Amino acid sequence: MKNFKSIILGLGMLLPMSLWAENYTWTQLEQIRDSYETRREEAFALLKGKKLVREKVIPPIFSDGSDFSRHYSYSLIDYAFKCFWLGEDIKGANAALLENANYYINYPRAYSDKDSFYWAADELCKILEFYGSNGTKKKGLIKKNVEERILLMMWQYSKQQSKVAKADYKTTNTWHVDESENHHVQRFYAAWHFAKFLMAHPEYAGKKYDDGYTVEQHYEAWNSYIKEWIRERGRKGLFVEMANDSYGLETLKGVYNFYDFGDNELKALTKDLLDLYWAAWAQEQMYSVRAGAKSRVYPYEAHKGKTPFRKMAWYYLGTNEINAPYNNLYTLIASEYRMPLLVMDIALNVEDRGDYVIEQRRLGRAEKGFFTPPNYHVIENDGLLRYTYCTPEFMAGSFMCEALPYEDWVLISSQNRWAGVVYADEADARIYAHCKTGRDNRAYNQFWCVQEKGAMIFHKLDTVACSRGAHEMRMWISKAGLTNRVEREGWIFLETKGTYTAMRCVGSTYKINEEKNGYWVVADNWFAPFVVEVAPKSKYANYDEFQHAIVSTKCELAGNRVVYRSLTNDELSLPVDYKGLPTVNGCNVDITPTWGMNSPFVKSVFDSGIVKIEKDGKSMTLDFNRKL
Repeated sequence: MKNFKSIILGLGMLLPMSLWAENYTWTQLEQIRDSYETRREEAFALLKGKKLVREKVIPPIFSDGSDFSRHYSYSLIDYAFKCFWLGEDIKGANAALLENANYYINYPRAYSDKDSFYWAADELCKILEFYGSNGTKKKGLIKKNVEERILLMMWQYSKQQSKVAKADYKTTNTWHVDESENHHVQRFYAAWHFAKFLMAHPEYAGKKYDDGYTVEQHYEAWNSYIKEWIRERGRKGLFVEMANDSYGLETLKGVYNFYDFGDNELKALTKDLLDLYWAAWAQEQMYSVRAGAKSRVYPYEAHKGKTPFRKMAWYYLGTNEINAPYNNLYTLIASEYRMPLLVMDIALNVEDRGDYVIEQRRLGRAEKGFFTPPNYHVIENDGLLRYTYCTPEFMAGSFMCEALPYEDWVLISSQNRWAGVVYADEADARIYAHCKTGRDNRAYNQFWCVQEKGAMIFHKLDTVACSRGAHEMRMWISKAGLTNRVEREGWIFLETKGTYTAMRCVGSTYKINEEKNGYWVVADNWFAPFVVEVAPKSKYANYDEFQHAIVSTKCELAGNRVVYRSLTNDELSLPVDYKGLPTVNGCNVDITPTWGMNSPFVKSVFDSGIVKIEKDGKSMTLDFNRKL
């Protein structure tokens, strides 16, 4: 088996599920890392000979926007990237880039529309860095006239949109956010990289933007801002749009270009940020499906485990299915950044990690009056506690906080929060809490939680004082992985290959509604709490014994609290009148602990800037205070 696995690793091929349970040695991890380029070429080969399929420009998606051209740009730039990389249809690749540039040059209204222009900027800039007149891979593949039009487009956008005043972090510490976290990053990324190109070109180097500052002054201002932005995320627990598997890609895509094309100090800081992100991801995933509490997860995404980060895991770790590059994944895939061996060890050796808890302090509270776009002001020392209980069979994750009015949270924190259980069996195997949304698929500050190990309570927040857009409370049960449903004494029981799960709607009847991929358990009383507990099968003789243990637990509404005594003899409670904090074993949950990240693998003191990553006697230290 091990010899066969070594051959597979050496060839950079897909790892079968049956091999994942083994303990990978350091040598095998090195083989996986060193075969990254082989996997990347296999993936690019899937695109060989593919013709350009041009997406359409469609009418504005918001009344005040420009025509929606995001997917149009992606289709053109994707085609150019794959052609240059594979060395095919260079003429067509240039024509696609020229068409994209000319569209915006002739329709500058799109520069001020947050939903169209800058989404593919990272991909375009990487193409120019690789294949432009000063290209680092194949210099001059982009024709001179095409490059000139790209630079004109960058100039038109930057002179209008980039503002040096926005790069002043001395009073904001970078926690004033424009539009949303991922939009904010996309904007300052484009301002930085466009200025980098423009200041190197004699036609633009001496020119001033509309705010009166030169191109070089803009580059220097944004270069300094970005370094401080990275330091602050390392000091204070990463992103407000927490653990988001979709918008997270939009946030990180430009960061990869900071690593590849920034100065030495920016490259070093960026490496630390990416190492921290992937370490946090590695400890909180099973077979490349991330668990734990999330924000800004739209209802149509909430039940899916196959995300862009799972796709990136194939490149870094050789796991899951081969997948061809598309959109912003080009930027990540073509980067020189590699996941550290220690992080790979955490990610791949799932069985070896055992049972453990991850606790993370995350920001999300709003300065009074600044909770909505376009101007979010995030309070730097207050938010919520992310809690994830991890075993080789399942990961259960939630967030714990006060029951506050929705105006007290920046919407990028409170929108569509996700909490629930992810199971090892299949990518989409999960249960999670949800409040039904309206047509816009958005709800804010929908519910709150308390958790200890595999036991969780979810409770809908007040729709007048706390929530917006949140309708009836319900729980999702996937058809993937979860089977043998039994209803007994008010409890719903389920099993997977390695777990037993119990769910109860406390103080209310419920109904179960079937959909294509799963079931909704809907409380007849919108505000009825739900209790969930998950346990490995190894702790019980059989399914019946687990059920008997559950129905014997204390689970009740007692005064103003819902109380549950778990299988591990921990008492969890939430005040159903929203007064006070969640408690575990009689103690209020500490939502502002001294540490920022606390697990066996990733540790930091909040705002210290020092993060330690460790496993089995090996460690690495990230220093977000350093200045080179």
